[in-house]
Amino acid sequence: MDQDLGWWVRIALDGWREQPGPHYRRLATMLAEAVERGRVDAEDRLPAERVLADALGVSRGTVVRGYEELAQAGLVERRQGAGTFVRPRPSWTWTSRETPGAATLQRRTADDDDTIDLSLSVPAGTGHLPPVETSLQAADLDGHGLHPAGLPELRTALADHLTHRLRLPTTPEQLIVTSGAQQALSLVAEALISPQRPVITGCPTYPGLVGTVAARQGRLVPAPVDALGLQVPAVARAAARLHAPLIYLDPAAHNPTGAILGTARRAELLHVARRHDAVVVEDLAQAGLGLHPEQPPHLPLAADDDSVIALGSLSKTFWAGLRIGWLRAPGPLHGYLLRLRTAHDLAPGVPAQLLATRLLHAADTAWHEELRRALRERRDLLITLLEQQLPAWQAHVPQAGPSLWVTLPVADSDSFAHLAARYGVLVSPGATACVDGRHRDGLRLSFAESPHTLQSAVDRLTAAWEEHARQLAASR
Repeated sequence: MDQDLGWWVRIALDGWREQPGPHYRRLATMLAEAVERGRVDAEDRLPAERVLADALGVSRGTVVRGYEELAQAGLVERRQGAGTFVRPRPSWTWTSRETPGAATLQRRTADDDDTIDLSLSVPAGTGHLPPVETSLQAADLDGHGLHPAGLPELRTALADHLTHRLRLPTTPEQLIVTSGAQQALSLVAEALISPQRPVITGCPTYPGLVGTVAARQGRLVPAPVDALGLQVPAVARAAARLHAPLIYLDPAAHNPTGAILGTARRAELLHVARRHDAVVVEDLAQAGLGLHPEQPPHLPLAADDDSVIALGSLSKTFWAGLRIGWLRAPGPLHGYLLRLRTAHDLAPGVPAQLLATRLLHAADTAWHEELRRALRERRDLLITLLEQQLPAWQAHVPQAGPSLWVTLPVADSDSFAHLAARYGVLVSPGATACVDGRHRDGLRLSFAESPHTLQSAVDRLTAAWEEHARQLAASR
């Protein structure tokens, strides 16, 4: 049943101006939520564009573009001479992925096992893991099991992993076990980011950083990224005009481009941080995933400067479902972070920590080399497939990590990401990783999936791109 104009303004669009992003996207987000939550029925007609524009005090063009976003996402249908109607609602959900303002439409994977998720750059499944004993014995569950900093045996295994595989000398006492790298980053943000405190980072950047800084009301300050990672002169210029900034970077494998910070830049960056009293937060979640056989492990910044806060997880190498991350922080800050971590959830769960400990012990050099080889082959396969089937896309060859950053010949990849979801492929649009507005034409694609899955994904993306091109041509 059609709703009257007052209902749309009071209920469906209540609070739309408080949404992030341009006005048309705010409208699209709120209308999509009304559809998703079942507030409107299939075949309901949306208000006429000019009528809604007058009611909201915006231009008709704003409403037109908002409706076009919904049409391209498949939520509504534009009927010539009749209006805009809600389509029958399949298993879709409109959600803000990882960062406010980056709305994407994705198929609910719980309802459709055929969906391919290239938006999460983590291993798909556990078939690649080294064999370990997964059953628990009574002796494994001795005592109360509450260790706020993490099980001693896991911290010992992590310290050994960091010291010998990632070249970061570490003792168990320096570590705090967290629920993934995202919780580690959130704890650091809670401890150090106050309203308007500047956080210098590369652009594009790790999508999870954007939402974390926004939640603390911090201020992101972008610096360019190229094939050698973060451009240090831009960081130096920003740090010189800011008071006590944080500098966030992932030098071992930049997310999402896969760039490795150059050796000279590494030294320059530490010099800049010391000169301008900046706090460096080093994300090592993708460390150890260099994609060249002869490539030595990246030397962490924290190896030369113990004031650097380092964090990471086992999600990229082992399995994201473990939810095991870690923090390595200077002495005084370590104690404060541990208290924050305890306040959040008292202590990490024991079973996952025991499994993580066994995996760390079992993952020898040969296993790590095989993982890197498999990732390298899948990266090359995905690039080849894109060159053959989507030659208009520009792939930026990553040197490390499980992600491929691709530039599309469009101003904004959001609409295509919506459409790709309709074809059964989830991708991470550039808006989720962009700080300064210059990288909204990008996509982050995971190549951690199997070769067969990557082939199927590119076939679907090709079909989606062809429809996207037809829609663009028809709108001109």
